[in-house]
Amino acid sequence: MAIEAAFDVSGEWFPLTCVFEEFPDAMVELDRIVPTNGETIPYFWLRGPNVASFDPDAVSHPDLGAISVVETVGEEALMRVEWDPDRKTLLTMLLESPVVLVSAVGTRRRWSVEIRGDDREALAAFQSACREAGIPIDLTRLQPLSSPRADESDVLTPPQREALLLAYEHGYFDSPRRITQTELAAELDITRQSVSSRLQRGLRRLVGTTMFD
Repeated sequence: MAIEAAFDVSGEWFPLTCVFEEFPDAMVELDRIVPTNGETIPYFWLRGPNVASFDPDAVSHPDLGAISVVETVGEEALMRVEWDPDRKTLLTMLLESPVVLVSAVGTRRRWSVEIRGDDREALAAFQSACREAGIPIDLTRLQPLSSPRADESDVLTPPQREALLLAYEHGYFDSPRRITQTELAAELDITRQSVSSRLQRGLRRLVGTTMFD
């Protein structure tokens, strides 16, 4: 039986964390477009204020090659990255294991990752590989594969539903906004980065299940 799982991991275990040295309050999301030439996840989105001023040459990491800006739209920038992994990181664990990467969203402190395995053995192999590499992952969700067209009550995780409802009730989606992510975080007793991740992932799930036939 196919399994879906979500986990958090400290930012130090993902190469793109170096981006936050220039933009500490930004968010990074891997773009899961599958390139036809076999490249490894060549794109990611950088989101945050003043993202247009981001200088790719100002960041470096042993596992990264060139980073370039493809396009900037408002407070989002589509980036292209070349990977050159020479040590065990979360990226190499994902590429070498039998699981499939569904999404990966990172902030300066934490990365929130969703994966899918054909069975429990695939997930167990990934967890074992992470332990052997000394990469501590914090499992936050484990469930059987759900249909992307399921009812929204099945699609959203309880934390995502809670964050979205609270944001809606307090005017986060109003213009102008009547509450900030920092204030929502205080209400939920979690970090601002966690609020941002829950809102972003929850909205993506809702759009995917309600706007595509």
